[in-house]
Amino acid sequence: MLQKFLILFKSGYPNFWKKNNNIFGKIIIIFLLPLSFLYLIISKVIKKNKKKVGIPVICVGNINAGGSGKTPFVIYLTNLLKKKINIHIVTRGYLGKLNGPIKVDKNKHTFKDVGDEALILSQSATTWVSKNKYEGALMATLDGADLIILDDGLQNNSLYQDLKIMIVDGGFGFGNELILPAGPLRESINSGLKKSDVLILFNKDENNIKEKIKKKIPVFHINSEINKYEKVKNKKIIGFSGIGRPEKFLDSLRKKKLNIIKFFPFPDHYNFSKEKINYLINYAKKNNSILVSTLKDEQRIDAKQRKKILFLNLELKLKEKDFFINFLKKKKIV
Repeated sequence: MLQKFLILFKSGYPNFWKKNNNIFGKIIIIFLLPLSFLYLIISKVIKKNKKKVGIPVICVGNINAGGSGKTPFVIYLTNLLKKKINIHIVTRGYLGKLNGPIKVDKNKHTFKDVGDEALILSQSATTWVSKNKYEGALMATLDGADLIILDDGLQNNSLYQDLKIMIVDGGFGFGNELILPAGPLRESINSGLKKSDVLILFNKDENNIKEKIKKKIPVFHINSEINKYEKVKNKKIIGFSGIGRPEKFLDSLRKKKLNIIKFFPFPDHYNFSKEKINYLINYAKKNNSILVSTLKDEQRIDAKQRKKILFLNLELKLKEKDFFINFLKKKKIV
């Protein structure tokens, strides 16, 4: 339902979800507020008894409807810890047709089977797709996992989570701070903070997030930037992306002072047709430019067409890395 709503907005997030709105945006919000109230009531009614699987579970989630940096942080956390213990990732496989629980096989499955995020996550660790998070975690446990990282489970009520990490993008914050669909939030800020043990703040805090939470939970800071972009230095580039907030990818290109001729934004998890990609390839060729996108977008593009596109990766740097590891040890997670 959310994906059908977002498809109406070519840049992924509606403008009225942002912090500051014009008169037109405020009018839309007023019309959507009753639906937000209904969404909030339904979400509070749905309660389940959370079950344990016998091994630690770290939940990485957000209260925003995507675009916070959740998937990159799951990968970062996995790489940080997997040298010492056997980590399995459990994700619901958003927009994938398989209900699971099923172990992701990147040689067998496509994004239509398990979703684009599951394919990326499976490159870092054994990944399970399961619409039922508890069943997925149980399969991971039986398969020999020592620790489970739950991708996007902050609102999940079926699986007990030993540590809950909330991800927030410093550039967007909590937007207009309203509940879906009038705003980007899946639940209220206070509700999200009460259930979370730690907050990971991506990049510069442009929305005074630390002030908003008022020391309710520990905050760690992480910076993200594209790496291995030497091939596009001093070259003209055409960029495109269909992620939660495609402007984040555009900003990362600008930070490297790259020569961006044109940027095409698409909705999150956008299913690129061969015709659409051919148009972008030809557009770049006509402008004597290099076509660039993200690794997440790569999963939704035809394998043959990928050869004509440069996919850039994000590098994450946790400022308080040692303190974060000690925090996990105190929580008896590692």
